Order: sequence, then C-alpha cells, then structure tokens
Amino acid sequence: MNVIVMTRNPRGMASRFLQRGNIAVAAVLFDVGAGPGLRARLRKLRRVGPTAVPVGLALRRLYVQDQQPHVDQLGVNVVRVPTLNGPEARAVLSGTDVAVSLDNALISEATFTAPAHGTINVHHGSVPAYRGGPPVFWELADGRDTVGFTVHRIDAGIDTGPVLATGEVPIAYRPTLAATLAATLPALHDASLAALERVLAAGEIAGTPQESGDGYRTTPRLSDYLRVRRALRNYDQRP
Repeated sequence: MNVIVMTRNPRGMASRFLQRGNIAVAAVLFDVGAGPGLRARLRKLRRVGPTAVPVGLALRRLYVQDQQPHVDQLGVNVVRVPTLNGPEARAVLSGTDVAVSLDNALISEATFTAPAHGTINVHHGSVPAYRGGPPVFWELADGRDTVGFTVHRIDAGIDTGPVLATGEVPIAYRPTLAATLAATLPALHDASLAALERVLAAGEIAGTPQESGDGYRTTPRLSDYLRVRRALRNYDQRP
C-alpha cells in the first residue's frame, strides 16, 4: 500500500512515526503555511472567550516539549506545500493509495478524499467524548486516570469519521501539568502509532461508524486551566 504522511509539524508525530520504521512511506507532505487566517482565529476567539488566549499560548509550549528530529533528516522524500488544502498537495495525493494525517488542523474534503482510499487520522482522545483537544488536559479536568486514542478515517466533521482502532494509556500523574504531560504523552504517542501501523499493515481501512455525540473539546478557559493545576497539586493527597 502506497502511503503518504501529511503534517504541519516537522518535529512531532510524523517524525516519530518515520523513526519507528515499521511502515514504508512514499513521501511526507509538509505544510509550510502560516496556519489559520485572521478570520478563523477571530471565530475561535468568539467561541472560547478571551481568557482562553493566554491558556492556549501556555499549553502550546507544554505540548511541544517532546521535540523529534526534523523530517528532513529521516531519509524520506519531503514535499513542501503552501497548504495541505491546496492544489499542490492534492496533485501529490491523487497518485497515492492512502494518506495519514499527523499533527494537522482541519483538512478540506477535496484533500482528504484525493487518495484512492482516503485519509487516516490519529486522534489523541477517545471518541465521541473527547473529540477535539487538547489531549490529556480534558481527561485531567474530568478526573480520569487514563487517556484514549482513536485511529479513524477523516470525514467532514471534527474527529467524527469511521473508527479503525482505539486504545488508552494511564495518565502519569505528577504535581504539575508540565510534568504530567511530559510523562504521559510519549506513551500515548507510541501506543497510537503502533495501532496505526497495525491498521496499515492489515490494509483494512473501511472502519466502523462512530457512536453519536455532540460537540468537541477546544482550548480551555482560564477557570479550567486553574482547576486542573489545583487538582494536580492535590493529587498526592488523594486516598
């Protein structure tokens, strides 16, 4: 099966996947664009409120601690495109069997349907309860001891496509959010990539329709952030 990886993060999940070396990858489509435009950012600001802005910036730093080698260093053909939602990306994808999306924003239907068998996403969170993100944070906010992952086909919704594989790992509780994420995310990433590899090796990518569920998680407000920090500080005192 001819596989192309799509990513906006050249030192994240795509790099981790390539280093594992268990699946042959024909090329990496690297989105070098500036990300969401001003209108999209303003829409999100209206949805989540102004207190989510500093929280989003703080969390972004925490989620990029596990830096991997740049995809350019891993011996795979890297094709730079201005956006994954443009004609340059679709021209490459139209000649492949399946695409894998790792660390991306929303992908247009014209892009995710370009490969012969569609596009697979690795989502960190169990669906439908934990569509969206950020992962681990919302599980902490809900008092859970595990965080799930979902390998699914991409459709027009947000993490709503047919499910190909699921699983979960324990949350490694630490006194701070930074330490908890640093201790939990590597295991979550490796477990989800192992599941992705099994899916690709089997070649069965039809998937099972998801259970119904409304909405998705998004950037936390300041009150959510402070609540999680307090809970982690008190974790050692739990019975």
